[in-house]
Amino acid sequence: MATDQVRTRVEVISDEDAGVEENETLAELICRAAEAALDAEHTAGPDTVTIMLSNDERLRALNLEFNGEDSVTDVLSFNETEGWHNGVPPEDSDAAKPFLSSGETPRLGDIVISVEQTARQAAERGIPLEREISMLAIHGILHLLGYDHADPEEEKVMFGKTDRVLDGLFGS
Repeated sequence: MATDQVRTRVEVISDEDAGVEENETLAELICRAAEAALDAEHTAGPDTVTIMLSNDERLRALNLEFNGEDSVTDVLSFNETEGWHNGVPPEDSDAAKPFLSSGETPRLGDIVISVEQTARQAAERGIPLEREISMLAIHGILHLLGYDHADPEEEKVMFGKTDRVLDGLFGS
């Protein structure tokens, strides 16, 4: 008898200093948001993602180390497979083979979210923390898929995609 296996594409973990207690409901919401973004925009290649909930101190340190910016940010994305651009995977389809040969699942990357910064932003915007943190999970997924917001046209595209996925979860 065959059993159905559901492959989890998104794992949510909490840094012990994240400032948020184990909250299965919040973790499930973040997973749903990230999965919805993957469903909407992922076309091929690795799609496994870990999202870590952390704090301002960790995000500031990571932002300095990887971006050279000594400031707190809300979300950072770290690709495992370079070369994604606007939802299109790199042309080198062999990019994930080293992962496959070791028996590991190919990974798209990791996302780190500052719960403290997210809470401040939600309060400033007058929206629930759940909506803001879902938006950041979607935003992080889009960055992993090669979307950016460095110029006004890119920003319009990326934030439009973020809003569509977010509206699908929460309604307009």
